[in-house]
Amino acid sequence: MDEPAVFDHVVDELAARSYEPLVHVPAAHDDAYADVLDRCERHEITIRGRYPDVIGFTNANRVFAIEVKGATNLLRGMGQALTYQQGAHVSYLAGDADAVAQHTELLRAKGVGVIGVDDGGLDTWRRPPSAESDTEVADVEGRLSVRLRGNEFGGDVTTLSLAQPLNYLAPVVAVDRHGPLARDELVDALADEYGFGAGDAAIASARTLGLLTRERPHGLTEQGELSATVLRGYGIEALDDLRLVKEETRGSTVDEVHRPLAILLRNAFTRHPEFGLLLDALREEGPRVNFLDLVERLVHQYPNVFLGAFCTDRGADRARRLIEAGETRRLYADPSVWRDVIRNNVLFNFVQQLKHVGVLAPETRSHSGAMSEYDPDEKPWIVA
Repeated sequence: MDEPAVFDHVVDELAARSYEPLVHVPAAHDDAYADVLDRCERHEITIRGRYPDVIGFTNANRVFAIEVKGATNLLRGMGQALTYQQGAHVSYLAGDADAVAQHTELLRAKGVGVIGVDDGGLDTWRRPPSAESDTEVADVEGRLSVRLRGNEFGGDVTTLSLAQPLNYLAPVVAVDRHGPLARDELVDALADEYGFGAGDAAIASARTLGLLTRERPHGLTEQGELSATVLRGYGIEALDDLRLVKEETRGSTVDEVHRPLAILLRNAFTRHPEFGLLLDALREEGPRVNFLDLVERLVHQYPNVFLGAFCTDRGADRARRLIEAGETRRLYADPSVWRDVIRNNVLFNFVQQLKHVGVLAPETRSHSGAMSEYDPDEKPWIVA
């Protein structure tokens, strides 16, 4: 049995078990896997630089990963399934039933489950007796939460692009005052009543933090309603009120001038799975953090957060290749590499955000120049 046929039967069985799968199929193979792609969304989630053929949540909310083969290339598939143990609670190798049966005992001894299919569908499903390692499960779980629990959070942390996080609350104030608004109406309200020209970025960020609904016209989520209540209690009922508060923080931070609002923002940030993991890594490195030490921790502990939050699109592709090749050290030890793959905005916008919400101390120096001019020893991040 060939790989596309096995893949099709595996997806059938996952649906029957009420699992939530995402699949990785290279664009060049779309035709061969058309039936699979009709039923499943794609993913770009990696474990140690490799893309599992199938990844998702089990019906018990555990992360699973499956490497799918046919009747051939099973030894390679075994190696990939072993790698996926680093980022999944349970890892499986799926293939032609007769072919995988020859390797079942070895795989299960290594903590890998076995799925065998034949022309009639599922033949065997042997759960892994144990997992050897799950060092990156929290990282993968966060990425899956963003994708599969997308009704709560509106995207990756990379959409949090503005240095002043009070701007992320502006759409909340507008919707709370006017009711649900179409995107264009919301952009116009932010321009007219708040004097803010980057409305699209503010809306995208409010959605990322789970404050605005994905549906249009945009309404408030439960977290958005809570935020609006806190803002009203703080005397912010209109966008002009928020504008005046923002002006009061000029030359300072929200945490220094309006601490309750900083706490509100910080709670919204940490609720986002990816951002929460990133902040965990930062606090584990503190209280005085060399940026490259933080990169090292992320690359080894939360690689998907590093790829999604710190890297440019092109840089993420290069970083994935280095992780897959076992050359992760270059991502934090080779200046020609980390200066190429990491976004400049991480050193300015991200630092400013963390200072405003009280995660980094006000004396932390951001970097607004070229990446080639950045010296992490001169500008440590100081955890508040």
